[in-house]
Amino acid sequence: MYPKELLLSDKLRSAHSTSWQSIGEAGDFFTGAQRVDMVRSARAALSCALCQQRKKALSPNAVTGAHDDDSTLSADLVDLIHRVRTDPGRLTKAWFDQQISSQFDRCHYVEVISVVTTSVIIDTLHQAMGLPLAPLPKAQPGEPRGQYNADAVDMGAWVPIMQAPTDLASHGLPNVPNIVRSMGLVPSAVELFFTAFSPHYSLSNIKLSISQAQAEFVAARVSSINECFY
Repeated sequence: MYPKELLLSDKLRSAHSTSWQSIGEAGDFFTGAQRVDMVRSARAALSCALCQQRKKALSPNAVTGAHDDDSTLSADLVDLIHRVRTDPGRLTKAWFDQQISSQFDRCHYVEVISVVTTSVIIDTLHQAMGLPLAPLPKAQPGEPRGQYNADAVDMGAWVPIMQAPTDLASHGLPNVPNIVRSMGLVPSAVELFFTAFSPHYSLSNIKLSISQAQAEFVAARVSSINECFY
């Protein structure tokens, strides 16, 4: 996936390759073809005229129209992906409640978030390194497994989250980070995202030439620029 001459760790190379291939495989609530189309849609969102107009508007709900998108996904799913990709800071609970229906439940939502955010990690690194985006993963045959975490608990979040101890690690934060718990309704979604994410960042003993404090500063600044709600 990356040229050999780039100074990227073997762990990162392997993780990104594994995650990219996994996107093309059937998940728990979408087929491999649908998951590949999610990446296609997320990429299209960056040049979508409707998304650009909404971004400039006082409220995204004030602008209507059709998205620039060549995926085969439903219009509602395309709208969800485009909003998550281009304007995540203005997503609301009222908007989220409108997404949930008999055809699209909280488990589906978590899987979409996992696939889209995983693709963003990989695409962003390609762009940062001056590389063309990776070809879309090849969609593999297979049907969704339908597995979810029946022990997920309602803690007032938009979706049920992973039940976990509240004990703290040496760095003063929970041993099980809240970002892990947030996708805990669908364990495969957690695995996909954190396989790609883990080589980039750690709360302790970070294996980079910069210090932990410097890494935290970079992470906080990038999150702010990206309007990360979390």
